[in-house]
Amino acid sequence: FDVFSIQDAVGNADIIAILLPDQVMSEVYDISISPNLSAGKILQFSHGYNIHYEKIVPPKDVDVMMVAPSGAGKMVRQEFEKGSGVPNLIAIHQDYSGVAFDMALSYSKAIGGTRSAAFKSTFKEETETDLFGEQVVLTGGIPKLIQNSFKVMVESGYSPITAWFVSYYEVKLIVDLFNENGFQFMNDAISDTAEYGGQTRGNRLMGDSATSHMKSFLSEIQSGEFFKEWEAESQSGLPHLEELREKDANSEFEAVSKVLLNAIYRNKSDS
Repeated sequence: FDVFSIQDAVGNADIIAILLPDQVMSEVYDISISPNLSAGKILQFSHGYNIHYEKIVPPKDVDVMMVAPSGAGKMVRQEFEKGSGVPNLIAIHQDYSGVAFDMALSYSKAIGGTRSAAFKSTFKEETETDLFGEQVVLTGGIPKLIQNSFKVMVESGYSPITAWFVSYYEVKLIVDLFNENGFQFMNDAISDTAEYGGQTRGNRLMGDSATSHMKSFLSEIQSGEFFKEWEAESQSGLPHLEELREKDANSEFEAVSKVLLNAIYRNKSDS
């Protein structure tokens, strides 16, 4: 297909899908998209962040819709190629044409979303719940729980290899058990010892303190505090994020992961 500059693409297209990182999207919109918009165009987002926090304020004579897949872009493509799809959240911010929802549903179908499931939402709900899910479960809670459980075991004298398998490798196996059929199916499949230990100690781990932190994180998202924090971080060149990345990259956990993942999945030896 022919490749155009953003400016030319916006001028030629009826639907403009803005699939850019949150921290650069508004700048690209202001410089290359907004000056080339005309009445009746459709702005399509995969995440509500820039609209919800008003970093982007579209003109009133365009449709603004969102089709947000519940998964990374790579997964969306993989499932589409399999003839399946990733569930989508659909939301309408502006309905200038009167048929914005129909267009969003059509877009969802075109990327495979409706092959799986599509649900109505809002830009506000999608943004706030997406940030919360990332921070508390997906990219915050699960990785940090794994890293810290590994650290506790190693510091208690256990082999890093054994600790890695218990805290990291077996996570996928247990997720596969409950992913399609729920937690009760998982509990039926595991030993009574594992179920009892998980139920009792899991409730203690996720006690009042953890719940309080979750509520605090959600409050920071709802109030805009996290938005302001991330704005300051991104505008200053990501110094804190780079520090955290370097710390993780140089950790014992990452060193063990590199060796074992190569051995298990790539059949490579690490010198």
